[in-house]
Amino acid sequence: MILPAIVLMVAFYAVPTAQAVRMSFSDWGGIGEITFDGWDNYIEVLTGSALYQSLGVTVVFALGSALGRVGIATLLAAAVSQGVRGSKFYRIVWFIPAVAPSAAVAVYWSTAFQPGVGTFNAVLGLFGLSDRTAFLADPATAIWPIIFVDVWVGVGFAFLLILGAMETVPTSVYEAARIDGAGRVRQFFTMTLPLIRPVLVVVTILQLVWAFNNFTLVWGMTKGGPGSATTTLPVLVYREAFVDGDYGSATAVAVLSGILLIIVGFIAMRFSQSKQK
Repeated sequence: MILPAIVLMVAFYAVPTAQAVRMSFSDWGGIGEITFDGWDNYIEVLTGSALYQSLGVTVVFALGSALGRVGIATLLAAAVSQGVRGSKFYRIVWFIPAVAPSAAVAVYWSTAFQPGVGTFNAVLGLFGLSDRTAFLADPATAIWPIIFVDVWVGVGFAFLLILGAMETVPTSVYEAARIDGAGRVRQFFTMTLPLIRPVLVVVTILQLVWAFNNFTLVWGMTKGGPGSATTTLPVLVYREAFVDGDYGSATAVAVLSGILLIIVGFIAMRFSQSKQK
């Protein structure tokens, strides 16, 4: 009964993964023979600075995006679950950015952050702030608009998952808390959050993985620039493979990134389980 699923998993996951690992030990420029190169690609990647710089950018981007999504989604879900006015409308409107094409979102927001003519700068001008700030052209600030846009795009999905978890909490729990004199804020921190912790952990891990692997938004807004200020690991892999034509080094970076994600996910799940006991 599970044989078709196993065949599909092998065909679409195991075989490409094995091919990627094989490629990471090879020298190939996209055309011609694939030459076995041993550990040279890994030595080159691990002794260079590009991997560590991109890893730092990726960690900042992934943590900022994931924590921003989950934090905002949790507050929105708490408000809607408490029956705030217009809650049925909010259930729909917060999910709308998630269905927009990532390329279109990147183009729109890269224009919105342009100095002078961008929507974001125009809003800043209304509040008496500078409307000439080139956020995406400054290495010190370029990553933050991308994090902002990524949160804007993904908060709706996290909101729906967390809202669903909150609505499974028995009402009798809150009724008993109200009888004991607990207010809504205390109920939220001492009851709601502990009871939905498993969902929060899973959602946070998913958001971290998705942000870690995000390519379209970063490439569409900055192409990894200015310089290497927004070069995340997926962008580095793309540049190594399709710009520099070094598929061996690109797959080596991809393999190392995958191993790192597996380790982080395993540690996070183990930590979650220990907290739930």
